[in-house]
Order: sequence, then C-alpha cells, then structure tokens
Amino acid sequence: MYAPLKVPAAIAAANKFFDDLIALIDPDDQLPLLRPQVEDYRWETLNHAGMLSTQNQLRGFLGGLVAAGAVSPEQGHALSQRLVKDRDAGWL
Repeated sequence: MYAPLKVPAAIAAANKFFDDLIALIDPDDQLPLLRPQVEDYRWETLNHAGMLSTQNQLRGFLGGLVAAGAVSPEQGHALSQRLVKDRDAGWL
C-alpha cells in the first residue's frame, strides 16, 4: 500500500516541481484543461508516494507537452531530469 509523503522537504520539492511545471506551460492560465491534469498528478504524487507508474505517466505527459510544442525539447529534457533527481530525493 502506498502512503502519503511525510517528509517536509519531499513535499516542498514535489510542490515546487508542479508549480514550476504550471508556470512554464501555462503562465497566463490560458489552458483551462491543463491545470486539472497537473493537479491530479500532484495529488497522486503527494498521496501515493513511490508509485513508479506515476513517474512513468509524468514522463509520458512531458513527452506529450514536447510533441504538442507546449515546451521545447530542451525544457522537456530538463523536466525529465528533475523527475529522476527528485525520485532519488524521495518524493516520487
């Protein structure tokens, strides 16, 4: 059974990732369907810590953002690298 994140630094890092993601892809809040999707990923990350499927879904989501042109390939790669680093830090 997966448990919620409990380490304050991990919670802060997870929230920062999702805040940064929203700020990057929809800074002017022009994509009303995007924010709920990101918030669903945030909720799952905060409440079901350690689920590899969440990490894989986020990687696919980031790939979709690159394919749609919402972020550049470089930005997508940097976000993907943060997922790897942040998994090692314990929030994903």
